[in-house]
Amino acid sequence: MRIFWVLIFIAAPVFAQHLSEIASQIPQFESIRCKFKQEKQVSGMVFKSSGDFVFEKDKGVTFYTTYPVKSTASYTTKEYRHINNVINAISNKNYSKLEKDFEFSFDNQLLKLIPKPASQAYNHLKSLEITVGETKIDKIVILLCDGTKTSIWFQ
Repeated sequence: MRIFWVLIFIAAPVFAQHLSEIASQIPQFESIRCKFKQEKQVSGMVFKSSGDFVFEKDKGVTFYTTYPVKSTASYTTKEYRHINNVINAISNKNYSKLEKDFEFSFDNQLLKLIPKPASQAYNHLKSLEITVGETKIDKIVILLCDGTKTSIWFQ
């Protein structure tokens, strides 16, 4: 029985750390412009898009989609506003709000956040996974409570 609990402990993500304890492992992010590719899975269907991504520190995220159709989207809608706030908090190393609203783990450059029941994001966002590189975010996976999954790669 003891071996079982040891295996569970080793295999389970660690959500007990304080984000401030791992802050030195997360790079400082500045404003950035780059290309992006996105896959959105909704009700078993996959939608692909790509274009230009802009992150302006203290302002937020904007996607200028060029494929399959031209459009502009900002993460200010009800579901995505929380994601915009998280990215801003991470880029500004403002971890107190994140620790209040999310359980998290950080392992092998993957920061995973799960909203706490008392947070505003809890009814919209199931999880947010951010893969961080040396100087920028490489990938974001957003899983909403309705089952919609969005994966975004930054180039």
